[in-house]
Amino acid sequence: MLRRAVLIAGLAVALAGTAAAQTPSPPRVTFETTMGAITVTLDPVGAPKTTAHMLRLFRSRHYVGAAIFRVEPGFLIQLGDLDANLTYRPPPPGTGTVALETATNRHGRGRVALAHGDDPNSGSTSFYFELADNAHLNADPAAPPNTTGYAVFGEVTAGMDVLDRMAAVARDPVKGPFPGKLPVTPIVVTAVRVE
Repeated sequence: MLRRAVLIAGLAVALAGTAAAQTPSPPRVTFETTMGAITVTLDPVGAPKTTAHMLRLFRSRHYVGAAIFRVEPGFLIQLGDLDANLTYRPPPPGTGTVALETATNRHGRGRVALAHGDDPNSGSTSFYFELADNAHLNADPAAPPNTTGYAVFGEVTAGMDVLDRMAAVARDPVKGPFPGKLPVTPIVVTAVRVE
């Protein structure tokens, strides 16, 4: 009887080990920039559609040459659809937009989220790194699910110090889509690696 119990316990441990081995790690993306590297671990559980959308963009090399166009210390750093000359960079053909996913994710320092326009389902290529716990960007709990807020699709797991240095750069008081927020010296993505 004892031998049978040991065999059953051994089988349970082996099966648990196999299940753990088959659970894939969340994808990671490293952005090499002119100020250093930032690594983001994506969240396919909290924002599956947004994560899949962004992975397609990251793998397409769309962000190579993208420049940071919005730096707001204590709030966020944004990039995605402009280059260092503020020329619009259209998304790759067939990319489209993604439906808002905010029911199961929260904002905070180090989180990464997709920007959108007035239409909450208009998120495309512009995204931002959060420099603070921006709870006001979370979904409104009184609203229907996935209709308010901004979708968090990842978290910075290395390079927060790079973002903090970016937050301290000199900014142009007039130029850019957000006057007073454009770095005087362009900060550009030079490479994107998906793991």
